[in-house]
Amino acid sequence: MKYTRLFFISILLFPIAVNAQDYSTVFGKVGQAELDLSSNIKNNNAEAVVLFDIGKSYFVREDDSFILVFERKTRVKILTQAGLKYAEVEVPFYQEGNINEQVDNIEAYTYNFDQERLVQAQLSAKNFHDEKLNEQWNLRKFVVPEVKVGSIIEYKYTVRSQYLFNLRDWEFQWRIPVIYSEYETKMIPFYEYTYLLQGATKFDSQNSYVDNGFPERFGPIEYRQMTHSFVMKNLPAFNDEEYITSINDYIVKIDFQLSKIYYTDGTRRDIIKTWKDMIEEMDNHDDFGKFVKKSEKAARKLFDLKNLETKPQGERYNAILSYVKENYKWNSRNSKYASKNPSDLVKDKFGNSADINLFAVGLLKAAGIDAYPLLVSTRGNGKIKVDYPFAHFFNYVLIASMVDGKYLVTDATNILIPNDRVPFRCLNDKGLLINNDKVVWIPLECNIPSELITTISMNFAATNLNANVDISASEYFGAQYRDKYGEDKKVISDKLSEQGYNVVDSSIIVENQNNCQVPYVLKYNVEGQSDIVNEKIYLLPFLKECMTDNPLKQNIRTYPIDITFPKKGIYNSTIVVPDGYIVDFLPENQLYTGDLFDLDYHTSCSGNTINVMFKYNFKKAVYPATDFRRIKYFISEIIKKGNEKIVLSKKM
Repeated sequence: MKYTRLFFISILLFPIAVNAQDYSTVFGKVGQAELDLSSNIKNNNAEAVVLFDIGKSYFVREDDSFILVFERKTRVKILTQAGLKYAEVEVPFYQEGNINEQVDNIEAYTYNFDQERLVQAQLSAKNFHDEKLNEQWNLRKFVVPEVKVGSIIEYKYTVRSQYLFNLRDWEFQWRIPVIYSEYETKMIPFYEYTYLLQGATKFDSQNSYVDNGFPERFGPIEYRQMTHSFVMKNLPAFNDEEYITSINDYIVKIDFQLSKIYYTDGTRRDIIKTWKDMIEEMDNHDDFGKFVKKSEKAARKLFDLKNLETKPQGERYNAILSYVKENYKWNSRNSKYASKNPSDLVKDKFGNSADINLFAVGLLKAAGIDAYPLLVSTRGNGKIKVDYPFAHFFNYVLIASMVDGKYLVTDATNILIPNDRVPFRCLNDKGLLINNDKVVWIPLECNIPSELITTISMNFAATNLNANVDISASEYFGAQYRDKYGEDKKVISDKLSEQGYNVVDSSIIVENQNNCQVPYVLKYNVEGQSDIVNEKIYLLPFLKECMTDNPLKQNIRTYPIDITFPKKGIYNSTIVVPDGYIVDFLPENQLYTGDLFDLDYHTSCSGNTINVMFKYNFKKAVYPATDFRRIKYFISEIIKKGNEKIVLSKKM
């Protein structure tokens, strides 16, 4: 029988910097070079540095089958107070039903200098706990003890898995510099994997060889293991910024996907060949396609379908989604598979994202709407690579419905968004329609601008400031405000106080919290002392409503600027000049109109009243990396104009 193959694919997304340096990679052996390592390394702003990160995956015979074993050992030097968080370790392990992967052999140590003597602290054998991440994944967590700035920490563990599809992926790059990273896989000729290298065109070192020694036997097959070793050295820290989907889209890493199984009788099974195969598999899955069919049958007990079918498509569509949103609560867990039967969901009234959205698909179908599940990846999970049919790219399912001749995509877990929008977390490139007729990708990008309109009326009692603030937030801005502020006046007052406002609680007014078809409105009154220097009043015409810090810090950027949705900011301020004062300084007017963004700033003065108008407009949801400098400059101009002060001086 032929040996297991690894099919190699490479995607270049991130440049690699090389600055070779050798440190020990032997667990438990800490050398002088590691102890002397200071912040004067390649990235002198690093919180910590990974000295080595070494993983190994291999197969072990158990009865008449195999299990996968994954071993990892890691050593990190802590350089700053902020780097202490790298002593908090999370080990993910998979679960289906009551069968978990097993996390064993955890060891962790800290090395510190105490009076010129190297002191070792060891993790207690039982000092860890497990946490549920979602239906399929859990985390085993532990904290390496007695860590401080200058410490060296190291830890190792083993994961044993019955799930042969779950050959561990490997991230060579971290958010801190990595000096040495190695991943080794020992393959047997019964399982074939495809792997995808992201972020580099090649490894610093790559070796493949057949193991020496006595051959092994499984049934009638005699074989030796094939070892593949991948090494990367001196990788820079990934400097995560704002306006990014997920670090997973850009770091240097290697992904694996089980593609074929070879049996001892000479036959084989193709796990995933095409997107079409995946669609068919999902459609026949008990917790996906079959769940939708059961939900469709359940609709007869929940609705008068004959009466519903007499109504226009749009009305039927909104009636079903409103019913689901109002009666079923999301448990905050993302999943592409249902976790319970439709009958249990109807009884319990809560479930994961797939429970609720697949249930809604079934109800829509029962009401005569062409509705389908839409497999997607959330922003934090990373983008789909449409050329490679890897099932683990997806972690979520939405609802795609053909209504009045066009697809409407939505999510029934979120009552704060309209029935033709998806949540912020799902605005991530495109999704795969689960419809056996053909392979269809539906874009998720929203091109409708979200507007944030802020109107401020400002006057003075003597020199004490009083301002009425009126905020109107549409589309995704509206969803954000509904989620952040809601309509509880105590919550609103507390949050505004955190922004530095002295709010008159009785002045707080909220409109349209439960009507997401129209803008959310928040009104309140702010009181405060004027900023007076040398008998001049310095005032911000838009108070603290404009952004004050540019999230784009880097000088260059090699990946897109994803601001999620087009944005319009509109600010209008009317300022009544207090008695005894005149206008000393008004900011200059500014106007720019372009293909990427617009900016308009205008002031005027009539009698004792100042009017300031400021508008900016990001015209796209995603900008290519080539536009980075222009976008960074534009944000700087927004900050500059939005926070430019007006000066009033006493009459002479």
